[in-house]
Amino acid sequence: MKKSVYAVILLAVIAILGYIGYQRVKTPLVSVVMLTYKRADIAPKAIESILAQTFDDYEFIILNDGSPDNTRDVINKYAKGDSRIKYYENDKNRGIAYSRNRVTSLARGKYIMIMDDDDESLPERMRLQLEFLEKNPEISAVAGQIVGLPRIPFNHDDIATGLIQYNNFGNSNVMYRKSHAQQYNISYDTTLKASEDWKFWVQMLFSGAKFAAISEDVLMRHGDSQKHYETTYEDQNQPIRDYISKFFTPKNPEIFNQASACDKLKLIEKAPVQIFSHDYLQNLLKINCR
Repeated sequence: MKKSVYAVILLAVIAILGYIGYQRVKTPLVSVVMLTYKRADIAPKAIESILAQTFDDYEFIILNDGSPDNTRDVINKYAKGDSRIKYYENDKNRGIAYSRNRVTSLARGKYIMIMDDDDESLPERMRLQLEFLEKNPEISAVAGQIVGLPRIPFNHDDIATGLIQYNNFGNSNVMYRKSHAQQYNISYDTTLKASEDWKFWVQMLFSGAKFAAISEDVLMRHGDSQKHYETTYEDQNQPIRDYISKFFTPKNPEIFNQASACDKLKLIEKAPVQIFSHDYLQNLLKINCR
C-alpha cells in the first residue's frame, strides 16, 4: 500500500516539474519588449501594467541600458516573482536604437509588443491587439489609441500618408509581427539618437508592410517624465526625411523634396513598392493634379 502511495506522489511530482519546465521553454505567443534607463522610480508602473494584462501567454523582456540608479534591484524584485520576466543589462549606456535592437533580438514570440518604461498599458491592450492581428493576417503592425492624444487613423492608407511626413503611428502603443521585420532585416538605426521609431516604421512601410489601428485606448503616457536621452528632434528627423526622399528619387533626393504635391504623388506611383492602395492613390492624383 505504501509503495503505491509513494508511486502516486512521485508521478505527481514528475508531472508538476514537467509542467513547470514546459512553461519555461515553450514559445510564448507575444514578446513584450521594454528598455529602461534611470527610471527606477516610475518603471514599476509600466511593469505592473504588463503583469495586469488579461492575456497571459507572453514573455516580458526588460533591458536595463546601463542605469546608474537602483533599476537592477527594482526589476529583479519583479523577475523573482514572475517567470515571464526576463531581465538583461547593457554593459554601459548604449542608447535607444542599440537597446531596442538588442531587446528585440531576444524576443521569441510570434508578435512583438513594444512598451516604454514611462507608460502604462491598459489591461485589455495585449488581448485587443493580438486578436486584431490574428484575424487580419495581411496587417503587419497594429497601433492602439493613446489616452489624451490625437487619434491614430484606422486604415493603412491614412497611416502611410502620415508616415512619409512624420510619425503618426506611435511606438509603445504598437504590436507587430516579428516575421516581417526579420524577413526584410529591419532594425533600428543606431546613428539616430531619437525618432528611431519613425524610421523603423518607414522601413516597414517601404518593405510592403500594411498598418492599421484599433479604436480602443491601449496606453496612458506620462509625458511629464524626465527625458534622459537628450537630443534635438529636428536634427534627428532630417536624416529620416532624406531617407524617405531617396526611396522615391534614389539618384537625387532633392527632386522629391522640391516637387509639388502632384509631382510627389506621381513619383510615389512609380516607386518600387506601392505604399498606397491603387484606388486611394488614384483619388489623391485626381484631387492634386487638376
